[in-house]
Amino acid sequence: MDQQLEQVGVDIQKIVYKKAMLHACKYSTEDVIGILIGQINDTHVNIVDAYPLFHSRVSLNTLEVSLDIISSELQSDRKIIGVYEARANARGIMSEIAKEMLHNINQKQAIVLRISQVEVDDAPILNAKIVSLNENVKYVINSSSTLEWWVIQDCLKAGLHWKIIDFDAHFENVQLNFRNQYLE
Repeated sequence: MDQQLEQVGVDIQKIVYKKAMLHACKYSTEDVIGILIGQINDTHVNIVDAYPLFHSRVSLNTLEVSLDIISSELQSDRKIIGVYEARANARGIMSEIAKEMLHNINQKQAIVLRISQVEVDDAPILNAKIVSLNENVKYVINSSSTLEWWVIQDCLKAGLHWKIIDFDAHFENVQLNFRNQYLE
């Protein structure tokens, strides 16, 4: 007997792609992970922001501190609803961390935005796609959202990926702003 898939509509703001994909570009030889912020319910997900977290080894203490800081700054109608990740190789350590973070979010529609490198016309580019951890849920990207490369092409030409600050960098120098508001 075929089981009906639950369809969940997803809207993704451009700022989410910019932060996540530029984070992956800056640290292209390392695994990166960040969190997704927005609203989520049974039939709709609205991803409105992303916070780059790490590009190197992660300790439980730094993860907890970073999530506490972000959670304390969120508007009341927003919360952590998922993670994004880009792996530098097939054996990336970040996937285990992402799984643990998703478990802690404890929502059946928690979002995973996976960034990977693909080739188009013999040129490597990044592709972002939402993957479902719940086999009964099918995500439907709304037409106002796009996973296309053009969202960050101008940012890369301007070198903005070198300015991305994640929590790794913020913990080394607390003067660095992990919010990356210059992209808005």
